Parts: sequence; C-alpha cells; structure tokens
Amino acid sequence: MRSQPFALVIAALAAATLCRGALGAEPPVLKSGLWEVVRASVQTPPDRRPVTTMCLDESVQAQMREFGTGATKEMCSQNERNVEGNRMTMSATCKLGQTTMKTQSVMTFSGNTSYHLDGTATYDPPLPNMPKESKTSVDAKWVGPCKAGQQPGDVTLETGQTLNIKQMMKPGPSGSIQPAMKP
Repeated sequence: MRSQPFALVIAALAAATLCRGALGAEPPVLKSGLWEVVRASVQTPPDRRPVTTMCLDESVQAQMREFGTGATKEMCSQNERNVEGNRMTMSATCKLGQTTMKTQSVMTFSGNTSYHLDGTATYDPPLPNMPKESKTSVDAKWVGPCKAGQQPGDVTLETGQTLNIKQMMKPGPSGSIQPAMKP
C-alpha cells in the first residue's frame, strides 16, 4: 500500500500531539525543528527501517491536534488516552470504511526532544494488502533546526518525496484531504 508509510509517520506524530490540552496531565510540546522518525515492524529487517524527517513547530502540532480530534470524533467509537509522568497510553476503536480497527499503544517521552512508541492494530476485516494485525514501533528524535528552504509541516519520506502535512490537512474542493507534494 503506497500511502501506508506516510500514514504511519503521521499517526505517530499525531499521537504525540493529539491529546495535549485534552487531559489533566499533558505530554510535552515537542521541540520545534527537524525531527527524524524511524519506524519498525515485524516485517521490516533492522537494516531496512524507513527513516522520515519532519519540520515541526507549534503551529503544526496545533493543527495536527485539531485535525486528529475531528477525525477521531467522526471515525472512532472509543478513544482513550492517559498520561502518567512521561508515559502516554492510548486505545481506540475506529471504522475505516467497512473495517473496524482496534489500536493500543504506549508512548514514552524523553523530555520534548524524543519519544518511543509501541503500537498494535487489528483490522476486522483486514484492509487490502495488509495483515489482520500489525505491530509497529516508532523512535522519533529532534535532530536540529529545519533545513534551509523547509517550511513547518514539510515531511520528507524515505523515498525523498516531500509532502506538507499542513497542506494535506486542509480540505480539498470536494471536502476530502488532498496530498500536497513537492518535487
């Protein structure tokens, strides 16, 4: 599935930002700048883990929270988050078309400059070209200021393709989300 890597990156970054302001205890606001995100799954050999980067600032985090909150209200019948110290646990039951997706994840923050996420998702019925269950881990860390020419929200995939998540979260002419890709 071509959009799966980008969706996983966005899910991990969104998880880090979605619950801010919605809970008594809050995870940190992530440090503005360039973030490196490394994903791993059972199917990914350790030497082939995809690395994605994102230029992040507080406006991107705020927009991701707003977008994620709206999406979960529309798609999820259950969505729970709990923050204790530097750990956030999340579970959700959501509909993706005819498929029910159940997720559980634990995210551990190291201040506002890195986090680790372990997550499991089950799909009933499975989505096309995807297993019934997937386990993913994500390690993200701040690596410095955004590169020259980058805008907040720019995500560079392991393929070298750059998309801007702020533009992607804006509804297109039909109300659907439209990818905004850069050369």
